[in-house]
Amino acid sequence: MRASVVALVTLITLSFASSAFAQQQQQRRSVRDMMSEMKAKHGQTYDQCASLAASRGYRVSDNEDSWGAMMFIEGCIMGQQR
Repeated sequence: MRASVVALVTLITLSFASSAFAQQQQQRRSVRDMMSEMKAKHGQTYDQCASLAASRGYRVSDNEDSWGAMMFIEGCIMGQQR
């Protein structure tokens, strides 16, 4: 009985952990895809906004740490950041 409970708890824990990992992997691809799409669509404006984001301390790259930079660049492209 005790072994069954431990096995069940382990299975549930692994299920949550794998789900979180998969979500994190999807998020990484999303940032990379969104940054690439913005760069292709807006070209020079993207480069100017990325430089502005970097000068304001954002880490501009295509990993999950760049959500803030991506949002800043998107706002800059739309004319909301100066």
